[in-house]
Amino acid sequence: MQKLRFRTLTTALAGILVAIGGCAESPSSPAAPQFLQRGPLPSFDVSGTNTVVIDARGGVVESLAGDRIIFPAGAVTQPVTVTLTSDANFVGVELEPHGTTFNRNREPTLILNAGSGATSRANVVYVNEAGVVEEVLATEAANGQLKASLRHFSKYYAVGS
Repeated sequence: MQKLRFRTLTTALAGILVAIGGCAESPSSPAAPQFLQRGPLPSFDVSGTNTVVIDARGGVVESLAGDRIIFPAGAVTQPVTVTLTSDANFVGVELEPHGTTFNRNREPTLILNAGSGATSRANVVYVNEAGVVEEVLATEAANGQLKASLRHFSKYYAVGS
């Protein structure tokens, strides 16, 4: 009798475990972000670099690809040589010197020229030195452009969801 009860309990327990396992969602890692491809641009290389000195008055740095960064007055307290390099294949830029930070409430605005790749579901992300996406920035999309406020310089790319 005790053998029968043990067998019944183990069978019931096995059934419960199978049912629980069958209902549980399998864990999955988040999908890798898909960097947006550059849309059709002029036939020349647009990955060039543009360097401009920005001071406390503010200013703009723009690349041949139409990416730009706009500094409001007071973003920096002393002159900074800013280098903007657009990626030729993906909607993204590298801004140097890396790690440069800005005065609070005076952060510059990065505008990526995404062309037809810009959608309301696209975001601008910060990509660290190891190539890992660390942060999704608040992004505004309009007229083929993605805008994001920056806290520091590094690499930034547009990703679609």
